[in-house]
Amino acid sequence: MKNIVVLLAAGTGSRFGSQVHKQFYKLDGREVISFSIEQLKKVKNMDKLIVVLEKNEVESGEIARKYDVEVITGGDSRAESFNNALEYIDKKYGDCEKVIFHEAARPLVKARVFEKYFDLLDEYDYVESCKKITDSLGSLIKGQFKREDFYLIQAPEAYRYKLLKENFDVNSEIYFAAQQLPDSSKGYRFFDIKNNYKLTYQEDIDLIRYMLSVQKDE
Repeated sequence: MKNIVVLLAAGTGSRFGSQVHKQFYKLDGREVISFSIEQLKKVKNMDKLIVVLEKNEVESGEIARKYDVEVITGGDSRAESFNNALEYIDKKYGDCEKVIFHEAARPLVKARVFEKYFDLLDEYDYVESCKKITDSLGSLIKGQFKREDFYLIQAPEAYRYKLLKENFDVNSEIYFAAQQLPDSSKGYRFFDIKNNYKLTYQEDIDLIRYMLSVQKDE
């Protein structure tokens, strides 16, 4: 299993304000997680898809059966779920060369993006999904800042597996895993994902529902 995608879906989505976790919220009769799984199963150069879930969801077996996917238990934080996936891959798929982490709450990313990231890892150590800042930039730190010097980081994120496994620290205060890699690591900033919206708040629902309907024609 050389190329593996990990879909993170163990979060409780406290900001979403619903008894139903946002990854299982239904948009037009479909769970949000289903859109990512559908696209990931179309990725031609992916060998294995692993879905990270809460413990009770793993034990029930419902998601595994419904979507025919391999599932593992996540942790209490994104970093712990991230680390659980790395340890699982290390034990079961030790020949892994490339790994992509994605979030189930971002259902708009197409299969071609994941294929592109796997290809980029032939030359680069990691790939980060980036978005340019178009608003004015302020800071609580005194000084002058240019928005052109900054960008937003989103999922998916891709890595050469061994380099990531050797350097990832689950207890680090550094949120983005690529920033834990050695300074000599060669990264690629990918700015070409359009409309990579994340379902975070209730007010995001209508926008994502609309974008999903538009993408059906692409």
